[in-house]
Amino acid sequence: MDTAPQLGTSAELPADYRARLADLHVLPAWTLLRAVMPVGAAVQKAVAFHWPYARLREELLRAGDLVPVEKAERRVLALINPGLNPDSLATLPSIFFGLQLIRPGERAPNHKHIPAAVRVILEGSGAYTTVEGEKLAMEPGDLILTPPNHWHDHGHEGRTPMIWMDVLDHPLAVPLDISYVTPGKLATFGENTLDAGDTAYRCAGVAPYRPLGHKPPDYPLRRYRWSRVREALAALAEANDPTTPVHLRYINPETGDTAIRTLDFSARELRPGESVAIRRSSANRMFLTLEGEGVIAINGAEHACAHGDAVAVPTYASVTLTNAAARAPWRLLQVDDTPTQTKLGFYEEPAV
Repeated sequence: MDTAPQLGTSAELPADYRARLADLHVLPAWTLLRAVMPVGAAVQKAVAFHWPYARLREELLRAGDLVPVEKAERRVLALINPGLNPDSLATLPSIFFGLQLIRPGERAPNHKHIPAAVRVILEGSGAYTTVEGEKLAMEPGDLILTPPNHWHDHGHEGRTPMIWMDVLDHPLAVPLDISYVTPGKLATFGENTLDAGDTAYRCAGVAPYRPLGHKPPDYPLRRYRWSRVREALAALAEANDPTTPVHLRYINPETGDTAIRTLDFSARELRPGESVAIRRSSANRMFLTLEGEGVIAINGAEHACAHGDAVAVPTYASVTLTNAAARAPWRLLQVDDTPTQTKLGFYEEPAV
């Protein structure tokens, strides 16, 4: 077995040499190399963690009493991983989760930003997101895309609080020094822009006709209805062999690529009594329970999850999902950074 050499330390260098290097703003890389690139295993700062929705919801509603939407712009409680620097606003090194509240009659102002955002609706009705003038209704379980640099705002025409989970890739953008927001005015929309993507892509396997060579929009479908995804999960659960996991990916209907280029969104259904072991990989993963209850075991530690609960799974962890219920299915959303890691050539699934 190969043994990595013992590298020299900064203390072994003459003080005057270190001072000259500091004056030039350079460092002897070999003295810090093992801190960022250790032998045999990656540096892992993020830890596995479980955020219970019932408790988060209580504090979010309290925030609604304390902070008007005008003072917050977006009234969000950020889910911060205990192993990461809170200032990074990161749930995992590449993924942000935050719980957002909008109350009846409120309207969050229009803006756009470099990071992509996805809304996963947890409760309420009557609210909407407007993306580049397209008014997208929100219902529990729906995914609403806000692609990079797209104008968007939120409004609520219903009667009860609307709560959703924001999922952003800004932890990827911040280290690149490219993350910023541009404020704007409230968007306007006409009747012909109401959920237009849902009309154009209503039937799986077909897309609006375009002459060959004409490029479709980058993000043609911005609202993925949970009612249809749920129906597809249930049908697949019934049709598949009981030993085959039920797992569906959210995709761009024109290209077949992931719905958002940096993050992969997928829906899982576990039948009553079913247990699924997920292959270890370099991906950062988040799980969000949409329906039912189940247990997520991360490196042997169990997290019992109910509706709205979010669980962070760090890289290279062993994960097992178990639905111990006798009758009800467990349906949950999985978010991971596999697309980004794959594009960079970083993604791996260790043999051991």
